[in-house]
Amino acid sequence: MNLDTKNYDTALIGCGYWGTNIARVLTKIKKNKILIYDEKNSNSHILKKRFPNKLIISSSLKKILIDKKVQNVILATPPNKNYNLLKLCIKNKKNIFIEKPGLKKYSDIIKIKKLKHKKMLMFGYIYLFNNNIKFLKKYISNIKNGKILYVKFQRQNLGPVRNDVSASYDLSSHDLSIFLFLFNRMPKLIKNTSYSILKKNIADISNLSFKYKNFYVDINNSWLNPDKIRRLTIISKKKMLLFDEMESINKIKIFNKYAQYPKISHFDNNFFNKKAKIYVGKNFSPSIKQNDSLHDEMRYFFNCIKTKKRPITDLSFATKILKTLKKIN
Repeated sequence: MNLDTKNYDTALIGCGYWGTNIARVLTKIKKNKILIYDEKNSNSHILKKRFPNKLIISSSLKKILIDKKVQNVILATPPNKNYNLLKLCIKNKKNIFIEKPGLKKYSDIIKIKKLKHKKMLMFGYIYLFNNNIKFLKKYISNIKNGKILYVKFQRQNLGPVRNDVSASYDLSSHDLSIFLFLFNRMPKLIKNTSYSILKKNIADISNLSFKYKNFYVDINNSWLNPDKIRRLTIISKKKMLLFDEMESINKIKIFNKYAQYPKISHFDNNFFNKKAKIYVGKNFSPSIKQNDSLHDEMRYFFNCIKTKKRPITDLSFATKILKTLKKIN
C-alpha cells in the first residue's frame, strides 16, 4: 500500500487491548486516517477489521518514524519496550503520547529528560480526566469538609496478570497519579508488603502505606481477587467520602458523619467515657456528569499540541510517579 496517497498525521504503535481502546477514540475525534503498527502483525489486522475505513496498517515502524507527515505518535506499548521507542520518536521530532507509567525504570526517564524534547510529550494517566476525580479535587480543597485524616485506595480484580512488572507497579501507578493530582505532591512510602504467588519476584498482591503531611495513605492492589473493586475512601474531620467506580450511578457518596474523642475537661469527676463521639448527619450523592475519560484525554492531547500548552501529565509529572515506583519495586 502506498501510504503517501493517504491523508494521515497520527500513528498508533501497539494494537493490543489498550491500543484498541485508543483506536476506538481516535476514529471518532480524528478526521484523518490513522496509521497503526504492532510488532505482532496479526494484532494490526484484527484491529483493522474493527475500523476498516479509518485505519491504515504499516508493516514498518521505521517508515512511520521517518515519515514527516506523521506528526503525532501514540505509544500503547509495554513499559519495558518504551525507552527505545521513546528515544526514536524524540529523535524524529514527533509529538508523543505514551501510556502510563511510560517507562519501567526511573533511570530511563532521567535519560529521557536529558534529551530535552521540544515537541509535545504527554503521559496517559486517564483518571485525571475523569469527572469524578475532578470533583474530588474540589472536595478536598473545601475547608468546610475539614482537614484530611486518611485516604485509602483499593484496586483489585482477577487479572490482567502481567509477567513483566508487579501488581504494585502496574496498578498503583493509577492511584499515585490520582493522589498527585489531588494533593500536588507525592506521599512518602513508609511500608511495602507484597506477595509473589503466581511467579517468583513478581508481586500479585501489594499493600502500600504512605504518609503525607499529617495523614496516612494506604494503597491495596491485587490481580488475584474474585471480584472487581475500584474504590477510593477519603476520611476528613467533618465528613467521609466514598468513590466506588464500579457503581453504575451515584459513584460518589458523601457521608456527613465523623468520630472524635471529647476533651476530658468536659466531664466532672463523677463521669468519664473513653468512647469516641460519633456524629451522624444526612448523607448524599453529588450530581456528576459521567464522561468518557479516554475520549477527553485524547482530545486534551491534541488540543495541547494545537495551543502549545504544557500538559498536566507531562514529563515532570511522570518522573515523580516513577521515582516513587522505584522505591516500591
